[in-house]
Amino acid sequence: MIKKLAWLAAIFISLPAFAQFQLPGGVREGTPQTRPEVPFRSELEWSWAYGSDSELTYRRDQDLDKARRDNWSLFAPTFFGFLDWRPNSWFSSRLEATLEVPISIQEEATVILPDGTVVPKTKYRTSVLIDQLYGTIKPTSDLELTLGRRNFEDPRLWLYDAALDAAIVGFKLADFRTEVSMSRENLVDADLLVNVPRGRVNNFIWYTEYRGFEDHKPAFYAIKRNDRTPAEGNFWMAGVRLMGRPRDEFNYWFDYGFNRGRDELNQKLRGSAYDVGGTYRWAKLPLSPALTLGYARGTGDGNPNDGQNHEFRQTGLQSNETRFAGLTQFKRYGETIDPEISNLKIFTAGIGFRVAPQVFVDVVHHRYKLNAIADQIRNWALTAQMNQDDTALSRDVGHETDIILGFRNLFGIRRLGFEVRAGLFKPGRAFRNVDPAGDPDNPTFRPANKSLSVLAVLIY
Repeated sequence: MIKKLAWLAAIFISLPAFAQFQLPGGVREGTPQTRPEVPFRSELEWSWAYGSDSELTYRRDQDLDKARRDNWSLFAPTFFGFLDWRPNSWFSSRLEATLEVPISIQEEATVILPDGTVVPKTKYRTSVLIDQLYGTIKPTSDLELTLGRRNFEDPRLWLYDAALDAAIVGFKLADFRTEVSMSRENLVDADLLVNVPRGRVNNFIWYTEYRGFEDHKPAFYAIKRNDRTPAEGNFWMAGVRLMGRPRDEFNYWFDYGFNRGRDELNQKLRGSAYDVGGTYRWAKLPLSPALTLGYARGTGDGNPNDGQNHEFRQTGLQSNETRFAGLTQFKRYGETIDPEISNLKIFTAGIGFRVAPQVFVDVVHHRYKLNAIADQIRNWALTAQMNQDDTALSRDVGHETDIILGFRNLFGIRRLGFEVRAGLFKPGRAFRNVDPAGDPDNPTFRPANKSLSVLAVLIY
């Protein structure tokens, strides 16, 4: 711990310290800030803020099988704050830290996954994490140089949403704003209480946004992930993006990305994906309803023996979180299944209401289908396996309905808020569970069970 404190002190003294990373474009289109409103004190040289949120998480039947005991619940009170130092117009810095105290409420001693893996009970420990510690120098009004640990958040959190140890250069040229960086997650262990393994993946990020249009924001990006071990492979993700709000009532998004490079098996990676949609609001109608429609598609690999992998993969740094018309940020592709957009077709329809001046409700429905027959989806929140019954292979993954509630200014207290994000996933024909009463040498199958997730957050 002494070494960690010494490292942090040295960086804070010698570097242009921390501040939240913001890609070109200002406030993120369609998503709220990642932290709730907190008290703020601003002076010429110093500013700071603090707050807390307490999360209660409940998960039921992640393996889609009621016969296996795998339900769990966790309570995690969290306290956070930041300190900014801006001694002059060309230098700024930030220190941001989070204290988290996870408390297990319900969890099995061991869980046997459908693939036979035995997972022991998680050992939770109190964490004091330095989220951000960086400094920024502005030699000119068009050039910024940043060094340290900083939050990387693209406007849709579709590319990255992570704290990275990085060297960053940002510059403006006419109506173009560009940032390029070299980074690694957990290059240095910045948790004062828990030993965090050092990251092994180097990231090279280029992001350019054009600001010549008033209501539309085109952008171009390329992200290289270079794993020093072969676990994640070495590949590029590049693409284009267009977002806009041509009218107060309507906003839209379009993302297209593709992969090049090698996967973890050293196969050529040739995947692609797109995500398109929009939200329309009727602000003058009772309850101010809003309708959102979206469609996302990520390619799959239909032939695993041809030496090429056509399954699209995201960067591994994304969180895939968003909001449509309400206050509460939620999982873009489903609270319960929460997949990476890989080998999937996802149709989304959502409707939102403002039922009171500070109360918002979103109801979102997702429909999932595979592009190619598979038994897993990359980086999803389930542990179940698909297509285990060779006589009934299917691309029908299922559907999910999420309810998202957001409350602000509870009991007249400006800083007090409450959020609930709940999702119920109903598996499709691709999921069938082995009947435990059947013959192991000649297994029989039965329909899979539903899965539920609930996240409740108290904000202060």
